[in-house]
Amino acid sequence: MYIAVCARPDIMNSAAILGRKFSAPSGSDWTAVKRVIRYLKGTRDWRLNLGGDSGGLVVYSDSDFAGYAGTRKSTTGYVLFYFGGAVSWASRRQDCVTLSTLEAEYVALTETCQVVVWMLSDLGETQTVATTVNEDNQGCLSFARSERSTKRSKRQSDTS
Repeated sequence: MYIAVCARPDIMNSAAILGRKFSAPSGSDWTAVKRVIRYLKGTRDWRLNLGGDSGGLVVYSDSDFAGYAGTRKSTTGYVLFYFGGAVSWASRRQDCVTLSTLEAEYVALTETCQVVVWMLSDLGETQTVATTVNEDNQGCLSFARSERSTKRSKRQSDTS
């Protein structure tokens, strides 16, 4: 976990999943650990980029759907780049059980947007233009742009 948190966010999801099995690892868990170590050895020259040419905040958000078989909970993952350097990233299990890929992606997008708002205020940035959050699920993007809501997606304006 130390390597994933401090230097290699690309293995964050693998480290998080393997960390859940720490108290009772199986043979397949050991095989997965060896696969991660081989990956790290093969990519030992990769480093975090702490600066670059691109300006502003660039955000990526993603999710799996019911990836953890024990609870059917999904995993949220995001990474925030500020002026080309990765400044925040995470891969964690969602608190709720989602019923579809769209819903899992929407929950991940919501959690990512909360981090973006916090990050902008923490960096002292004033929001002059919209921050683009890159998301790959077309259904989620369509739903986020629409004005509709469902029982499971009550928006703040729906409860006022």
